[in-house]
Amino acid sequence: MKRLSFLVAAGLALGAPALAASAPTWTADLVHSRAEFTVSHLVVSKVWGHIPIAEMSLGARPGSAIPTQIEAVLNVAHEDTDNHDRDADLRSATYFDIAHYPTMSFRSTEIAPKDPDDFTVSGDLTIKNVTKPVTFLVHIEGRIPDETGGTRVGYSAQLHIDRRQWGIVDNRLSAAGVLLVGYDVTIGLTAEAVSNDPALRVGSTNPR
Repeated sequence: MKRLSFLVAAGLALGAPALAASAPTWTADLVHSRAEFTVSHLVVSKVWGHIPIAEMSLGARPGSAIPTQIEAVLNVAHEDTDNHDRDADLRSATYFDIAHYPTMSFRSTEIAPKDPDDFTVSGDLTIKNVTKPVTFLVHIEGRIPDETGGTRVGYSAQLHIDRRQWGIVDNRLSAAGVLLVGYDVTIGLTAEAVSNDPALRVGSTNPR
């Protein structure tokens, strides 16, 4: 019995490195990842801005650039619309209320591949401590060798939300009787990450 126990333990020990090696690791490039938003102004035009992504983690199965899990934290306190007065308004309690909620977050609950270059992500978006489900399509823009020896993959996505569902309910009207700021917000996402998975290297037989 002791000999059997020893053989089982030895087998597990020898197998452990192989199991660990089979799980690829991903490193998010936050410098080249961000969220952009656009919203209507007085019905006749658009206002745009961006929110830095402070943290992002990806999980993936071997041989695939489609994540199995996505988590991200966005730094709302550093949103930027290229106008100081407008930024102050967006950071106030009327909108993001950064004094109490300096970040917003997303955590995926399901990721479903559609084809080699696209996948659908469903998850929970939290803004101002209000969490609501969202679903959006992600496109794999491409992959190239990275200077670290891994593979760099680029992603893009777009989703639409009604800001009122997350407690941003400003409904002020102009003198002409139209909304100063629209309810519908378009969020565009760009992300880059580097994988150490050799199966993702350019020229491999199983690229995604």
